[in-house]
Amino acid sequence: MKILIAEDDYVSRLLVKKAVTKIGHDAILTENGKAAWEAFQAEKPDMVITDWMMPEMDGIELCKRIRSGKELTYTYIILLTAKDKTTDLVEVFDAGADDYIIKPFKPDELRSRIKSGERISSLESQHHALQAKLLVKNKKLDETLSHLKATQAQALQSEKMASIGQLAAGVAHEINNPIGFVGSNLDALTDYFQDFESLLSHYSSLGKLVEEQANPGDDGLAAQLAAVRKCEEDIEIDYLREDIPDLLKDCIDGARRVGRIVADLKNFAHPGNDKKMLMDINKGIESTLNVVANELKYKATVTKEFDKIPPVEGFPQKINQVFMNILVNAAQSIEEKGEILIKTSSGGTDVIISISDTGCGIEEENLNRIFDPFFTTKDVGKGTGLGMNIAYNIIQEHEGKIEVESRVGKGTCFTITLPGKE
Repeated sequence: MKILIAEDDYVSRLLVKKAVTKIGHDAILTENGKAAWEAFQAEKPDMVITDWMMPEMDGIELCKRIRSGKELTYTYIILLTAKDKTTDLVEVFDAGADDYIIKPFKPDELRSRIKSGERISSLESQHHALQAKLLVKNKKLDETLSHLKATQAQALQSEKMASIGQLAAGVAHEINNPIGFVGSNLDALTDYFQDFESLLSHYSSLGKLVEEQANPGDDGLAAQLAAVRKCEEDIEIDYLREDIPDLLKDCIDGARRVGRIVADLKNFAHPGNDKKMLMDINKGIESTLNVVANELKYKATVTKEFDKIPPVEGFPQKINQVFMNILVNAAQSIEEKGEILIKTSSGGTDVIISISDTGCGIEEENLNRIFDPFFTTKDVGKGTGLGMNIAYNIIQEHEGKIEVESRVGKGTCFTITLPGKE
């Protein structure tokens, strides 16, 4: 056992050293509290025997410094003092000393106190070591629990997305049928109206010819022609002939748009697709924009700058989910009306996607935590803190990287890099 001795009196220091070495321990000698503190930090002794009154630093201060540390082993402290008042002894124990000896002391008494301190020090060291192990185990348990929660949450999110995908595919299939015949019927109606328009033109020409050549005395024909002209005026025939083609065109455009949204919804979902495939990132972004259009249209003007890029091998549903999470977050970060800029480009064989917004931005201290599970800056109940963590894991799964830059009050930019396929 190493025992540090702090005693400014030469004779007392030698007496203590003799008592220590006689029972087989190593002695480290110092002449004042400051030197003792430096020796303690360097040598890490098992026990300290210190005088109370010393130059530069007294024994009470030395005790306090030793006890302020977070050592894994316990250091037993014996304080030597000529003071014997109750208030003095209270100060000794308050400073952290384990035992004290009144000067002048007998060597046998000191050796006995040292042996007692050995046993207590051993028990305390075991206790501290056990506490340290428990702390390490608790930390590992906390980490494991946190990882388990994140894994479970991601599994639930993936299961939810799969369910949503399956539901979306079913809904898309059901919508496709009526939209298909609506579109087909509208096309047919357009053709039919063109035929009616041709016939109406002939009727109009015939009416004019009859009016020009009719016998003025034929009251029945004149009345019939007047009734036709009155009906044309009442129904605004000229306006109808102009407006009906526009209405049919708008209906056809609307049906086709619904068809595109349904197709994009199916592409976004891809339920049950567990195999990688080559995907066009530009089309994936377009599909996702159609799916989240309602989230964006009142909050931001979306500008697209798409470059010619190579295809990416991956899971389209998952990559589209990354775009969706970023775009929805961008819209939610914009208080009134802002802008979202989406750029795609190629960097060598890589595909680079950047999505920037003019939202409120992210605090600098939060940037390093933005991809952590359960971290969110949203109000309670408005976010799970999983969206960006899931996005990060998806990009990692595709051997890519996702980075974020942000300035408070200016906006945020996410940059995604994915390996392309030639």
